[in-house]
Amino acid sequence: MRVPLSWLKEYVEITQSPEELAHTLTMAGLEVEAIEYIGQTWGDKIITAQIDHLEKVEGSDHLNYTKINTGSSQINVICGAPNIRLGDKVPLALPGAQVGDITISETRKFGYVSQGMLCSPRELGMGNDHSGIYILDADTPLGQPLVDLLGEVVLDFSIKAHRGDVNSIIGIAREVAALTKRPLRLPEPRFQEQGTAATEMVRVTVEDSELCPRYTARVVSNVKVGPSPSWMARRLLAAGLRPISNVVDITNYVLLEYGQPLHSFDYDLVPEHHIIVRHARPGEELTTLDDIKRKLTPDMLLITDPTGPTAIAGVMGGAASEVSDKTTNVLLESANFHPGNVRRTSTTLGLRTDASSHFEKGLDPELTLLGANRAMQLLAELAGGSVHPGVVDIYPHPVQPRTMPFSTDEVEWLTSMQVTQDEVVEALGALDFSVTPDEDGKSMQVTVPTYRTDVTQSADLVEEVIRLIGYEHIPSTIPDGPLPEQTIDRWFEREQVIRNLMIGAGLNEIVTYTLTSRTRMIKLLAQADAASASLLLQAPNRSAAQEEARIAASNINTSVAPFDARALPALTVVNPLSPELESLRLTLMSNLMETIQQNSKHNKDGLRFFEVGRRYLPTDGTSSLPDERRTLGFALSGPAENTWLPELSRPADFYDLKGVAETLLAGLKIRHYRFVPTQHPTFHPGRCALLELAYTMDNGDEVFRPVGVLGEVHPLVQQRYDLAQRAHLAEFDLEALYAAVPTQLTYQPISRHQALTRDLALVVDQHIAAQDIKADIIRHGGELLRSADLFDVYTGDPIPAGKKNLTYTLVYQAQDRTLKDSEANELQERIIRMLHEDFGAVLR
Repeated sequence: MRVPLSWLKEYVEITQSPEELAHTLTMAGLEVEAIEYIGQTWGDKIITAQIDHLEKVEGSDHLNYTKINTGSSQINVICGAPNIRLGDKVPLALPGAQVGDITISETRKFGYVSQGMLCSPRELGMGNDHSGIYILDADTPLGQPLVDLLGEVVLDFSIKAHRGDVNSIIGIAREVAALTKRPLRLPEPRFQEQGTAATEMVRVTVEDSELCPRYTARVVSNVKVGPSPSWMARRLLAAGLRPISNVVDITNYVLLEYGQPLHSFDYDLVPEHHIIVRHARPGEELTTLDDIKRKLTPDMLLITDPTGPTAIAGVMGGAASEVSDKTTNVLLESANFHPGNVRRTSTTLGLRTDASSHFEKGLDPELTLLGANRAMQLLAELAGGSVHPGVVDIYPHPVQPRTMPFSTDEVEWLTSMQVTQDEVVEALGALDFSVTPDEDGKSMQVTVPTYRTDVTQSADLVEEVIRLIGYEHIPSTIPDGPLPEQTIDRWFEREQVIRNLMIGAGLNEIVTYTLTSRTRMIKLLAQADAASASLLLQAPNRSAAQEEARIAASNINTSVAPFDARALPALTVVNPLSPELESLRLTLMSNLMETIQQNSKHNKDGLRFFEVGRRYLPTDGTSSLPDERRTLGFALSGPAENTWLPELSRPADFYDLKGVAETLLAGLKIRHYRFVPTQHPTFHPGRCALLELAYTMDNGDEVFRPVGVLGEVHPLVQQRYDLAQRAHLAEFDLEALYAAVPTQLTYQPISRHQALTRDLALVVDQHIAAQDIKADIIRHGGELLRSADLFDVYTGDPIPAGKKNLTYTLVYQAQDRTLKDSEANELQERIIRMLHEDFGAVLR
């Protein structure tokens, strides 16, 4: 919430600097996020001026040539704003002025010399309105520095959800008065009433008093709709609202001043002058003020007339009875709505407004009449309206102030700070609490103001006392009692090991939201069909039968294509913050791709990311909770390594990704694994593999099971993410991965004896995997074979078609002696013989 300091000073005297005031409020629990100085950069280069000459620029459909009177000289300015008129007083930026990121200089356009610039509110930093030039008051003196006229200090507050009472200028002023011990000056609405009584002009029916505890209506006639006075427009702009007209601006002004949302209807457009507050009917629709037709549901509360809906209660009005330039009679609504219902309605419709944000925090029903009367005063003063006597006030269950017992002992019990009864009475009294002390010097009865809906128990009163006295007075104490037993979180330690290994491999960690959307996840699939979508649900630790049962329980019909993203059985949030955050993620790869997409806009070098997190898979129907899988995902894109020699740079490929996976496996001491070619709708055909690890069964047999997938992203998926460079992804299930980590490691001394090295070049069929050849070499090499590493793959002449050459380096070494050449040769021949029997391999 933006609070202009000059507006705040209208209600309380402030002698502190803006920085000191911000510190005082922040330390008392009202966080000031920023201090903005409007006009700080204007200096004497932006001044007030007047348009003395105005003509269209020949050859342009929107530019005007103007002569601007600065009071001491006349300069020429080219301006394209549509709202300027001859005689207008305007802000003029002279050459050398800093407007945003632009330094104004003399330019030439269409043959005319432009010696400055006329400024819009957005260019002046006074709001987001860029539709036209900011028009100053007609009595503004010429040549005056604009900072002297419009300069302002704005405090930007972060208002917490439970403090609806401070979501207004007066609410902040009340806190300032209490903290600085200054009197609070509140406006006292006064106006003349005349004409027919409001109760005879308007009828109000409230069908649900729980969702609408109070509804107040007043009528004002003979209003003249027009621009607001400059002082009001400036305050609204500084607070972040765009001035529209005096009638609309008055409702916004009272909203900011008191925190009470108001809504003005054109009285003559309300059928039968009858307001009905009721639930929406099935299938009902309403076109709101933003010209969007919205579908309503029965749990939404509406403001209606006998012909249908006219507004969504607490959110936004409808277009049918909105105030326009032709309006002369205004029906003003000032009501109180249930915060939970307004929040649900706003979230369901995806429509968040200033009114809904106020109602969501909970408002005092006593504010409704006060806000209506303040608006009547301003409508009479600024719009020439005649206020009709009386008010229609539907308030069946008036809110009564809560009274609760309190003692100074409770402050000491919760904070260890000793306070006196007088200190408590003074602190609570400054906040407008009514306190009746008891004679024992400790106890008292405290009556809570109705606007403090957040104070419901004695602990809340302790908080109010402490923040007024100062949190810095809470003494430092050593905890008394035994320390809790140490708990060991094995997964915390394991994930830290994973992080260290991935960072050591040159990757950067990211942390992303677990909430995403089905549509964002479906973008990962080159072919968005049901069969492809089912792959997002797979968990490597499940058997094929279990996976089939889970997918069947998820109601995915894999025979139907194309696939509707809404059918993806992800766990969804009932009231998502936005459609982009509706579901718990089924995979980490979607967020990794989005991270690469965002970072590629700024830097295409060295995009290497990883994330350790959870994905949430649907179960087979035996549990209502999802299967939370601890998962590692990582991604590469761009050059394989950064170098200052461009000719040495090469793009990362599948084998760089595979190298990161092997670095991870080596760090976890996992030796028995293999990469198996596979097809996956996220990855490029022929450039994708499953990582399979060896697990020892109870009977001693060794079986391989998949723990994840890795590969180069499919070109169609790459195109969806607007990536100019290839991307590579991997996703491993950490629980399945750690099931293969050895529980104990066996070490042996390094042999002191010479090793013998032999190269082995084999010609095999192209479909035979090099890792299968290596596994066979190790199996038949026995204890004397220390290692077998592939260092060359070759196809082409003189290798026959359909064949390939694989060359391995074999190292032989004994622990107790130096091997003879004959021993190594004998082992080499046995390996060659067995490879020929198993794979048809021949020595090249």
